[in-house]
Amino acid sequence: LMGAVSDRIGRKPLLVFFTIATLVTAYPAVSWLVAAPSFERLLMVELWLSFLYGSYNGAMVVTLTEVMPPAVRTAGFSLAYSLATALFGGFTPAISTYLIHATGNKAAPGLWLMFAAACGLVATIIIFRTRREQSALSAA
Repeated sequence: LMGAVSDRIGRKPLLVFFTIATLVTAYPAVSWLVAAPSFERLLMVELWLSFLYGSYNGAMVVTLTEVMPPAVRTAGFSLAYSLATALFGGFTPAISTYLIHATGNKAAPGLWLMFAAACGLVATIIIFRTRREQSALSAA
């Protein structure tokens, strides 16, 4: 669905919006859950964070395939996506556990999610700046 939305409004606005939404709401959502844990709150936070991730991912997958040259598209996309998934997904349980232990704050994993969103925002800006520069060079 969000891939289709990004076809209409553009990839960059969608990616920037959902990374900023994640950056702004991740820690408050986890803090709200930790303040009074319940199944209902867990479900609401999980649905919210899943919505943000799915919405971002719909445009991100298309963007990554568009920036890769056709000759290396499959390998390039697979490497970029798998590396990001391994680094952020693979180490998240250990980092979250460390953050909780180091800070005593059970909502600290929300800070890690904010960091991941900030990295996504920086990557989005770099990708679109690089694409703009390459377009300008090829037009000249």
